Amino acid sequence: MNKSKKKIGLFTKIMIGFSLGIIAGLILKEKASMFAFLGTILTNMLKMVVAPLVFCVIVVAIANMGDGKKLGRISVKTVSIFLVTTLLAILVGLVIANLMNIGSGVTIELPSETTTASADASITDTIVNIVPDNIFKALSNSELLQIIFFALLLGFAIIKMGDKGQKLFDFFKLGQEVITELTSIVLEFTPIGVFGLMANVVGNIGLEILIPYAKAIIALYIACILYLVLVQAGVVTGVFGGISPIKFLKEMKEPMAFVFATCSSVANIPVNLRAAKRLGIDDDTANFVIPLGAVVNMNGTAIYQAVAVIFTAQIFGIDLTFTDQVMVMITATLAAIGTAGIPGSGLVMLTIVLSAAKLPMEGLALLAGIDRILNMGRVVPNIVGDVATAVIVAKSEKTLKTDRTETV
Repeated sequence: MNKSKKKIGLFTKIMIGFSLGIIAGLILKEKASMFAFLGTILTNMLKMVVAPLVFCVIVVAIANMGDGKKLGRISVKTVSIFLVTTLLAILVGLVIANLMNIGSGVTIELPSETTTASADASITDTIVNIVPDNIFKALSNSELLQIIFFALLLGFAIIKMGDKGQKLFDFFKLGQEVITELTSIVLEFTPIGVFGLMANVVGNIGLEILIPYAKAIIALYIACILYLVLVQAGVVTGVFGGISPIKFLKEMKEPMAFVFATCSSVANIPVNLRAAKRLGIDDDTANFVIPLGAVVNMNGTAIYQAVAVIFTAQIFGIDLTFTDQVMVMITATLAAIGTAGIPGSGLVMLTIVLSAAKLPMEGLALLAGIDRILNMGRVVPNIVGDVATAVIVAKSEKTLKTDRTETV
């Protein structure tokens, strides 16, 4: 009898927790902070599994390919798609933000001395920090770019070892299976953690916080939705991937709900992998593209950078020329690629873009109060872009099985 009952899916559970959290926040106001610890527990649990999961998945994905030419081919395709789609995302964000004049109506006088930052130094630091000086330190601090860099090299080394590297390969493959199972256990706590997160945010900020920033928030969500539906589902997966946009969006509803609630692209990796495999993407491609994309492919964050720049410029009464906005596109692409998929990191990376556009750093303070709300919207295109990229790569490698119907 129990088997005949329909099991409530993760998507439904997350939305229930999300809705109850909002209700609790509106009723209890500041007292809803008592539930904040639930969100902290969820965040800590997710961080606990992310580093070992990414490490094992990347090593196994590289070593399992075996064919160096194939790996190089997939790497070039993946990075190229990431760059092109990120530039498109920034363009969409700039167009929507300019059309809506999101910072108009209120002009804030600039202080006599404004905070500045060095974009060149930040970009250089990002590049240098990709190479770890201590992999164990990188693992303990969840420095994901460093972990991926080392995992890529280790995977190559296992390939070069040939049969001698089989035992090490088997070790990481077993590690991947164990960490994946552990992640599934952690995911069961997600609805409870989401309840705590939303109750705390709504209780302390309140829905009225949306009013001063309404146009900026609406612009971001419109840009993200248009980009997701038209570019990612329509063009990338529909035109180039050969998969129905409706089917693609249907399979992505659970990952989108999960990342919308948790605001963590990296923590979404296991859910994204399941969706990718349901779409018929082969394991080798999915296990390589999606973990890599969770760190370096930030389409939604790129949209956010564009919207935030226009918002900051207009609210401070600064005119941005066409050349200035081109610079924003270039810099935001670099910033998005260097942004780790964890909550709040986009706000930090915005310093690079604001500095490149010679805008006051005070814009950060204005956006910090609603960063969580903006983050919830921008992370969705982040994770959808990873799967969309994997579709194209698998299609080009002739490994995409569009008739696959099994569940993972």
